[in-house]
This record gives sequence, structure tokens and C-alpha cells, in this order.
Amino acid sequence: MRHISPVLIAFFLACAAPALHAVDPIPESQQAPLVLKLLDAYHGTRPATPPKKLHLVYFTPSDREPEPRYRERLEAIMEDIRAFYRDGMERAGFGPETFNLARDAEGKLIIHLVKGKETESSYNKPDGEKISRECSPALEAAGISFERETVLIFCNLGTWDEKAGTFSHHSPYYGMSFGGTLSQTSGLCFAVDSAIQNLDDIPKKAPILDDDEYGKMSLGKFNTIFIGGIAHELGHALSLPHCGERWDEKPRGTSLMGAGNHTYREERRDGGRGTFLTMASAMKLAARPLFSKSDRDLALAPRLDTIEFQLSTNVSRRDLAKRHAALRVEGTVKGTPPVCGVIAYFNSPYLNSLHHGEYRAPTATAVPDAEGRFAIEVSDLAPCSNGELRIEYCHVNGAVSESHAPFRVTPERTLDLEQWEVANALHPLSKAVIHGELDAARSELLSIEKSSAPELAKTIARKLVSTLQNEPKPTPVDVPPQVTKLPLGDARPQVAEVGWLKPAANRIPLSEEIESPWLDSGKIYATGLYAHAPSRYVYDLGGKWKKLRGEAGLHTAFQPYGSVVFVIKTDGKEVFRSPSIRESAKASYDVNVTGAKTLELIVEKAEKRNSGNWGLWLDPMLSQEP
Repeated sequence: MRHISPVLIAFFLACAAPALHAVDPIPESQQAPLVLKLLDAYHGTRPATPPKKLHLVYFTPSDREPEPRYRERLEAIMEDIRAFYRDGMERAGFGPETFNLARDAEGKLIIHLVKGKETESSYNKPDGEKISRECSPALEAAGISFERETVLIFCNLGTWDEKAGTFSHHSPYYGMSFGGTLSQTSGLCFAVDSAIQNLDDIPKKAPILDDDEYGKMSLGKFNTIFIGGIAHELGHALSLPHCGERWDEKPRGTSLMGAGNHTYREERRDGGRGTFLTMASAMKLAARPLFSKSDRDLALAPRLDTIEFQLSTNVSRRDLAKRHAALRVEGTVKGTPPVCGVIAYFNSPYLNSLHHGEYRAPTATAVPDAEGRFAIEVSDLAPCSNGELRIEYCHVNGAVSESHAPFRVTPERTLDLEQWEVANALHPLSKAVIHGELDAARSELLSIEKSSAPELAKTIARKLVSTLQNEPKPTPVDVPPQVTKLPLGDARPQVAEVGWLKPAANRIPLSEEIESPWLDSGKIYATGLYAHAPSRYVYDLGGKWKKLRGEAGLHTAFQPYGSVVFVIKTDGKEVFRSPSIRESAKASYDVNVTGAKTLELIVEKAEKRNSGNWGLWLDPMLSQEP
């Protein structure tokens, strides 16, 4: 998981598209020396003692002692993970760089032992914040702050029954970075410890044990998964997002930040190709203080001084020209601090599937030239109805800025860039809408109406301009009989309540967290309702309507973080309840409202927390059809 960072929907495109193939993609094998040259020019000579280290904590409940030999076992494990990252960085061309572990004056590994305030049964998987609070005093006494350092907490919350051969745990097991665009300043991750978690046992194909989450497996496979899990969650603490393998990377094994925690070091027992570090992950790590060995401008917030890019299917690489779903990203970027690398993540939630594509998202990388120009080309993107291209711009101080763009790959494996074209067409108008400039918005609408922009863009543009005009909307009961369809975004509710910001129809309310008013949930919708949980919209139907159809989902920017449930009631009776909606999943509804006098649209939080639950009712349409 990653901390929510400000989303830079940076469509500052030139009015005239730059000539295709103005810059050629730099082969991946040639990129690392260019990145290192930019880093060395900025940071200069590094200090003899690296300013940043990874700090380890061992947390055990009040009624438990640490697991046997935890220091020896964890030191061997962490040194192996250090070696994994070192080898991955070297293979990517960055040299044998890896993170340093905190050690005392005699070179002994420091593991801060923390005794919990409560018994073992009082801690569960969602209790990472609770555990970190209990660890905080010990770290502060050692001069370590969660806000300024990277910390890995091992939790003694597993149960190994040797006689029955079963293992279970209820430990937090995740990683995250803090600080938004300044995510290089700190990070935190959690992992479980157990007496049977032992690096030397990875090669063992026996005995067989039964894990409560993964089922029956060899002791070696168990250690692959759980030691690999440490390496994976540490990646998140280092600000690495999920990413999979490109088609041409698959012979190397499984990406660490994909499903690589399940294949870590499996080659040691002839179990497969093992796990590797993608170029995307290595490029991002190269600028982070734990790897660059510099903390210059650590707290300097990044800024994109220039950012423009375009998408096309006109790839220049001969090896990609005849492959399916080939995409080219070409642009110019300049930033403060300077940008040393560009990483593209192609998140492709599979067509007709609720599985989010981040774990399998292929990546591609580039290094800006002296003018800031870059080009990235990739192929074999998976079929998806609402793919998202996320571009990360790596600044030399480890900070990261982002841009986003939508795309679609048909079941026939052809690329559809209509959503990108819609977003591109809407951008100038959206800026006017954000600033509440009605005259400018009307002028931009006129330009869009006269252009060759997709019809969807023109419809959305009209709806966005209407949000500034404050014209009265009819209640559904008052609509004339000849009107057979009514988008709820164009209707007046009796009640409108949301859990964050203000209710809004056909747009997102003004917010520092989102820089676009679009109803964006993997694709851009023309009408709908902003409905951050807990929310409730109530409409007077007066028994005049027969059907309500539409979709619902989370805003694209918050799909990695939110989880909500969508509920529909008529006359107080529940007639629709979605499953928990997470990531890119959508809820589709087709509800009979015949004779109903009152309609309620409700969004509930799916978990205890309510962070990032930006629910959206998407194209909800009342109709007179039976």
C-alpha cells in the first residue's frame, strides 16, 4: 500500500502535437549510466557514513517472549534481502547499491525490542497503527522518528503448532511510505516472525506444513513466501508501487513488486526462476537517500516546471511494431529538483474482471535528455476496459511527481485512446471550471463544440459548464411526462449529504487532493454524483418512474485506498446492495422503481476507517421503460 500523494493530472499539452518520433526511446540497458550521471552532478561526493539507514524493531506482546534465535535468524534474512536488492541494482546497471542496516559501534545489528502493552490476543492484522504507537517511545529514545526514517517492525504474532504442522498469524503485513510527493523522507512496513522463519530452510522441500492462508506447502515454500513478503513490503516502505513483468522480462522470473514475494529465492530448491527487481523499481530506488547515500534537499518539495506528453500507437521500435497493443508515450519534462528518470506503469484491470491490474502492470522507463525530452514504448498490454497509465517523474532528491492518463485495450488486443482524447480535449475547460471562471469555461466549450473532439468530450464539457451556471434543476416528480429519461445528476435531490467536502452533481467538488472536476473512475463519465462515504442522496419520484440503471465505483485517484458499499432504497426498503467495492471494481445496478415515491442512494464505508472512500454514482439514469 502507498500513502496518498497529490495527484498531478498534468495534461499541460502543447496546442499543436509534437512530431512523432521526435526523440527515440533509449534502450533500457543504456539508461542507468545516464541516471547516475545526473545524480552525481547533483549530489557530488557522498559522505563517508551514509546519513540514512533501515531501522529494525521486534515487537512482542506482553504475554510472549521473542521467538527463539530471533536476532540470528533475522540478521541472516535481512542480509539476504540486502543482497537481493544489491544484485538487482547491479543487474540494472546502477552498481552494487543497497540499503544499510543500523548497527552499533561494534558492528552489531541493532534490533529494538519492544514489549507490547497488551496480550497477544489483543493485536490483529489491522492494528499496525496501534503497534507503531507502542513502538514509538523506544524509537524516540534512540533518536529515531517515524516521520524521518524508514522502519521495519517484526511482530511476534504468529502461532506454529509443531505437532499438528500448522501455522497461522494475525500480524499486520504491509508497507507504506509517508509524505506524499516527499515519500523519500520516511517509510514503514510490518512483517511477522516465527521460529520456523529461517533463511537456511528455503531449499527444503519437506516437511509439509499447513498455513491458514496459503494452505499446504513445503517448509521451503513457506520461507519463500514469508521472507519474500518482507522484501516486498520493504519495497513499499521505500515507495515502490506494485508492478509486474513485461512480456520480455518474464524469462527473468517474477517481479518483486508483483507476485515476487511468492517466488523469492525459489531457485534455491529448483522451484522456478525466482524473483527479480525490475528496471522501474531500480530506477526509483537509485535516487532514494537509502540508496543514493545522500540526504541533500531531502525535504525539498518537488515541482514540475514543464510537463507535456502525448499518447499514440505510432511506435518506432521495430521489435514492437508488429506486436499487439503497442503504445508510445512521448513528452517533455523539467522539474525542481531536476528529473533524472521517467517511469511508466500500465495498470490494466482485466476486461470483465474485478481484479485490479497493479500487481501485473508492466512498466517501461526513460531518461530525459538535456531538453527534457523522453519517449517510452511498450507492447502486449492486457485487454482492459479502464486502463490507467501512471507516469512517475523521479527527482534527484528521491521525490516523485506524477501524471495520469486513461487507455483501453479491446478483447481483440487493439489499443483504444478515446478516453485519452476526451481528457486531452477537456483539460483547458477543466482549468476554467476549477477556478470558477464561467466566461472562460463558455469560451472553451465553444471551442470544443467546433472541434473534432469525441462526442463524449462535448457532452461532459456541457455538463461541466452547467455546474457553474447554478440553473434550477427539476425534482424527478416534476418532470413532464414526455421526458422518458432523467440523469440523476440533472435532478434536484431532497437530501444531499456526503462524508467529506460538499455534495456535487456531474463533477467533483473543489479539492486540493484532486486537480480535475471530472467524474473519473477508470474512465470519465458525463453525469453522476460525488458521494464520499458516508453519503446519502434522497429523491422524490412520486411514483412516476420505472427503472434506475447505472454504475458506481471509486474515484481513480483513490482506488488503491478506499473501500465502500453502495446501497439503493425505495420507500425505505433496501432493493440493492453492492459487495465491498475496492480498487477498480464497479457496481452495476438495474433496479425496478415502479410505483416508488422515494429513492435513496447511500454509500457506506466497508471498513472501520473512512480514508479515501471517494464513492461515485456513475451515469445513474431514471427511465420510464418497464
